[in-house]
Amino acid sequence: MILTEIAQSFTDYFDNLAVKETPYGCYRGKPDGEVDLYASLDVALMRVIMAEDFTQSLSEQQREEWIAYINSYADADGTYQQFGHHSALHANGMVIGALGPLGGQQAYPVSLYDEFSDPDQVVAWLEQINWAAQWSASHLFWGGMHCYSMHPACSANWKNTVFNWLDEHLDPETGWWCKGIAHTDRHQALGGSVHILPIYQHHQRAFPCVEALVDSTLALQLDNATWLQGHAAGISYLELDALYVFAFASKMNPTYRKVNIANAVQCYANHVDAFWKSNGIDYFEQRHAHEALAFIGIAGLLQQILPERYPHDQQWTDIFSDPRLYLTEQVNRGPVVSQQ
Repeated sequence: MILTEIAQSFTDYFDNLAVKETPYGCYRGKPDGEVDLYASLDVALMRVIMAEDFTQSLSEQQREEWIAYINSYADADGTYQQFGHHSALHANGMVIGALGPLGGQQAYPVSLYDEFSDPDQVVAWLEQINWAAQWSASHLFWGGMHCYSMHPACSANWKNTVFNWLDEHLDPETGWWCKGIAHTDRHQALGGSVHILPIYQHHQRAFPCVEALVDSTLALQLDNATWLQGHAAGISYLELDALYVFAFASKMNPTYRKVNIANAVQCYANHVDAFWKSNGIDYFEQRHAHEALAFIGIAGLLQQILPERYPHDQQWTDIFSDPRLYLTEQVNRGPVVSQQ
C-alpha cells in the first residue's frame, strides 16, 4: 500500500462524489447515491487527514460555499442532520471537524451542550450513558463533552470533575469503561473507549490504565489480524480504533509491550496492503463515504506507527488526534460554556 497511490485514487474518488453545477462542497454518499450532510463532512475530514490545507488549496469563494452548504443542514437549535444510527451530538462533532479547517462557524449557537455544561450536571449526565453498549453511546461524549471541553472558556472545575469521574470508573484490570458493567458484546469497550481517550490526549492528562488498555486491545485482535468479528473486509472503524489505542498508548508509555504492538500492527498492515491490492478504490465506491473515512484514518495511523513502511512527503493524521478537527472556539457561534 503506497500512500501516494491512495492519495491520487481518493482525489479522483472525491471528484466523482462532487455534484457538478452546485455550490462547492456538495457531495454524494457514493458516486451513484444521494447527497447528504455526512458525505460533505466525510470528504472534508478525509482531505484534512491527508494533509490538505484548505486555506492554500481552495479559494475563498470555494470555502465560503462549502461552509454555507454544511450550514444549510442546520436547525435553529444548533443541531444538524443526523446520519444512520449516529446521534445529533455525533453530527455536532463532525461539523466542528469540517468547519474548523474551512474557517467557518456553525450557523447557530449549540443548544446540545446545555445538558452538561454546568459542573453540577456532569456526573448525572455521565451516569446516564449506556456503558454496556458504549460504542454508539460514547459518540455522545465525543461530539459533546470532548468538543465542549476544547473551548478555552471551559472551566477547570468542569474538566476536573469529568476526568475524576472517568478515572474512578475505569476498570484497572482491563483499561475499559465502565468498571462493574458488562458489555453487550466483545466490541463495545474498544469502540467506546476511543471516543473518550482523545480528551486525555488533547488536554495532556495522564491516562491511569495505559498498560491494561494495551493488553486488552492486543488480546482482542483476531487470528486474521483484524478486530471486528464478522467483517469480511477487515477495514472498519474498530480497526481504526485499535490502531489509535496503540498510537495513544505509545505516547503515554513508549516502552510497554513495544514489540507486541509492532508485531500486531505489522500483521494488520499486511492485511490492509492485501486488501488495497485486491480492491483499491472500487470497494469504497460501492459504499457510503463514511466507510472511506475509516480507511483514510487507518492509513494515517499506519503511517504514524510504521513511518518507514508508509513513507510520504506529508504527515497524515486521524480523526481522533488531529487538533484541527476540534476547533470548538473558532467554530462556535455565541457563548456555549459555563464560567464556573
